[in-house]
Amino acid sequence: MRSPIDSLSQSESSPPEIAAVSWTGGKDCNLALLHAQRDPNLSVQYLLTFRPENKPFRAHPLPFMDAQADALGLKLIHVVIPEGTTDYMQAYVDGLVRVRNDYGISVIVTGDMDLVGTNPRNWIVRCCEIVCESSDYTTSDTNTDANNNAASKDKGGHMRAYLPLWGKNRIETLEIMLDEGLEIIFTCVKSPFFDASWIRRKLDRNAIDQMKEIMEKELTEDEINRGIKPLDLCGERGEYHTMCVDGPMYKKRVDVSSIISSTGEPLREDFNTNWKGNIHNADTIWMIPCTK
Repeated sequence: MRSPIDSLSQSESSPPEIAAVSWTGGKDCNLALLHAQRDPNLSVQYLLTFRPENKPFRAHPLPFMDAQADALGLKLIHVVIPEGTTDYMQAYVDGLVRVRNDYGISVIVTGDMDLVGTNPRNWIVRCCEIVCESSDYTTSDTNTDANNNAASKDKGGHMRAYLPLWGKNRIETLEIMLDEGLEIIFTCVKSPFFDASWIRRKLDRNAIDQMKEIMEKELTEDEINRGIKPLDLCGERGEYHTMCVDGPMYKKRVDVSSIISSTGEPLREDFNTNWKGNIHNADTIWMIPCTK
């Protein structure tokens, strides 16, 4: 069985593998898309978003993702995580089996750079491993259509993860994004590092310099006791989120004029989280206001 993380080149006679990018619309998955499109062993044909049923993606608005897909000329596939799901990894695996069977996808591209939460391994890598472990894997079908309510039989074949940004230097990665011409805006930011003024702001070199200063600022005793760590410049602990509106892989600039409010106040939520592991705990979160 091939490793889910497989960077070995295929033979010249082998056709490129059909790939889908795990998609939120943010800076990291956009840079990962650019890497994958430049890999001759991959044929990137799809974007793949895992989303909860009946819940909004306010940090990464779904209408924004639809507009990105249109501007990129790629199909956006939705893998819906059913409401009430308790085994999230199983739900992801079920979704991956379906997209492999339905679309022939064998490579999942992700912009992940580091581990999240208390996971000992990368989430997508582990899901791909489970998909590969059994050729007679079946999914618990959630489609209520009378013609599709039976278990979906796996058609076999491998699936692997492609992680071009894994473990990369944060500052160098941000600089590459700017050098490549990615136009990125902040859509969600969290205390204590950011405030509402960052919403809609472009991620440029001034923003990077300011984030460096924030990263170097000493944390308070209370923040340390809550498990807050210094700012990860790429927001890998969830300190901030972004969306990309343009770049070299876009056929046209993403039109967000009918999606996000250009004047409305950022949405604000106050809470006190206590996540464990490599996830940022915040008291306040600000999000971009959407019109859809």
